[in-house]
Amino acid sequence: MMEIRDLWIFKELAENGNTTKTAEKLNYVQSNITGRIKKLESELQTQLFYRHARGVSLTSKGTLLLSYTDQILHLIDTTKKAVQDSEIIRGPLYLGANETTASARLPALLASYNQRYPEVDLSLKIGETHPLINDVLNYKLDGAFVVGPVQDDDLIQTPVMEEELVLITDQRHSLLSWTDLKYRTLLTRPSCIYRKRLEQWLQEEGIFPRKIMEFGTLESIIGCVKAGLGVSITTQSLVKQYQVERDLNLHSLPPKYSNVSTVFIRREDTFVDRAYKNFLSMVKQQDPAKIE
Repeated sequence: MMEIRDLWIFKELAENGNTTKTAEKLNYVQSNITGRIKKLESELQTQLFYRHARGVSLTSKGTLLLSYTDQILHLIDTTKKAVQDSEIIRGPLYLGANETTASARLPALLASYNQRYPEVDLSLKIGETHPLINDVLNYKLDGAFVVGPVQDDDLIQTPVMEEELVLITDQRHSLLSWTDLKYRTLLTRPSCIYRKRLEQWLQEEGIFPRKIMEFGTLESIIGCVKAGLGVSITTQSLVKQYQVERDLNLHSLPPKYSNVSTVFIRREDTFVDRAYKNFLSMVKQQDPAKIE
């Protein structure tokens, strides 16, 4: 009979792709991992993994089982939360946020929540919008702050804030017109959702920056813009957060491209315990202009 423990082992191995790493993470001997997977394959009468020199990778049947495993383990977790929910607010709460929101908006909210509910094990994953959406859909996160709107029937989204995107340049090199961008370098992060919006506008205007340079963090981009290396796009709130208004020139984009919405998303079938319910209440209180 299939055991829940076998599904946990299967899921960890599928994500790690390596038997040794999986054994170390679960504090099992390697032979135990191998034996459990072979038992599962025998019971299901199918091969779940391809074995190769680099480790293992899922077969098509393994990929199918992984999708069901995520649902089964989520249902077990939801059942535990429902049964154990009590007047004492405690337990894990796994959240995600894009870097801009995490830097400019969340510190005060998370600090306030942690002060009110110190027994909640709160964790925050920083990432880009599309991977965060997938993590919520795959039950890896309870919810996430992302750029919206998000089109998915399995998700509930709560509008959190409206912000304005601005083009930032250094103080020494003036930007007399938008065509000057042809001679400037665009500084951005890989897969930045704001970058896609800027490039769409520039293409419509027939403007193509001289070069595009990618950086890993917002701090490095802002530092390089201040130094005159190039230009970038971000939100006004982030510029204020880093207190660099005096070091930069801010240029408003056309309204069609400047307004950006941040929403909080969660799966519709997620069980909302007291810890989560109180967090959602605090999220809604952040912006008086929110849409209910």
